[in-house]
Amino acid sequence: MGALRFASTAMCQRELEPDRKARTAFDAAWCCVLGVILATLAAVSQAEPIAPPSCVLQLSLEVTPDVPNPADGGFLSSLLGNNTGYQLFLLRVVDDTHVDLQLQGPGPDDRCRAVVDSMSNDGRVQSIRGI
Repeated sequence: MGALRFASTAMCQRELEPDRKARTAFDAAWCCVLGVILATLAAVSQAEPIAPPSCVLQLSLEVTPDVPNPADGGFLSSLLGNNTGYQLFLLRVVDDTHVDLQLQGPGPDDRCRAVVDSMSNDGRVQSIRGI
């Protein structure tokens, strides 16, 4: 009886061995993921706060009728051209050719106005005015 018990115990251990290795691999992977998460959180908590934009303008934009959707994010970002650091946010769709936007960026004011001027030079833009 003891030999039978020993044989069945040894057989169960061999059958469970792959499962134990899988659990060990899973535990190691989970530990690695948890370490990355904690390191990321530590880095984020030590990062400097982001300064608020110094340029914030609300604009009413009128586009030509051939613009299919003036509220489209791709269209709005294309209006910025090479003006990196600036973003356009949709405030309201007025109708098929008018939208209200907010321009934000690092400034200074003269650079912010230059971004608006470059947008007004786009052939798809009929007019831009402050609101």
